[in-house]
Amino acid sequence: MNNDDITLNENEVIELIAYILTSAQGLLKEPPDYAVLRMVSVADRMAGMWAPRCAGNLAVFLDDLSNRMPVESARTQGGDMEAFNQYLSEKITELAQIVKERDLGGSIHDS
Repeated sequence: MNNDDITLNENEVIELIAYILTSAQGLLKEPPDYAVLRMVSVADRMAGMWAPRCAGNLAVFLDDLSNRMPVESARTQGGDMEAFNQYLSEKITELAQIVKERDLGGSIHDS
């Protein structure tokens, strides 16, 4: 399967755009910490949409992100921002390894 040709369908695009726009509007009135939760919520939604379309370590990463992000972000409600920050750092490191393995880094920086 060539994943370069896979795209979001119209309903998924509408769902993501609607969530992003309404989140942006809500952030005008919400506490600053909510911005972090809104951002990771978008990542969670995208991971859930893409995990079934991927294979290998990317599929495992996205599936884990989609399943764990709601649990990990709930820690912020109890004020445990340090644990949540640690989780985000771990996921970013995992994603960086996937990018490195796919040799995406060079194409991003060489443009």
